[in-house]
Amino acid sequence: MSYCQITSEERYTISTLRKQGYSTARIAEYLGRHPSTIYREIKRNRCNDGHYRPFKASSRTRNRRSISRRNVQLSTVDFKIVVGLLKLKWSPEQISGYLKKESVFSISHETI
Repeated sequence: MSYCQITSEERYTISTLRKQGYSTARIAEYLGRHPSTIYREIKRNRCNDGHYRPFKASSRTRNRRSISRRNVQLSTVDFKIVVGLLKLKWSPEQISGYLKKESVFSISHETI
């Protein structure tokens, strides 16, 4: 089974079907999705008043993606620290562990 993110069209369909009184399970069946996917989408992206608005849902999803950890880039200073430790013959695992322990910044050994 492959993962496929919810599209904008699906968000509008979810909103329309919810307004018509369809259950989460029926919406999932209609879209060919697992019910937990629809439930999670509604729970994560509903507004404070409890309504699901597809435009807001798309906006919130884009915002979460833009601030995700995978979008964080190393600064020049961070890069110099890593290179300096590599020149001292530290392994990527040692560098990653040391920087995390000292709360300098977080980087995986795979990235190094």
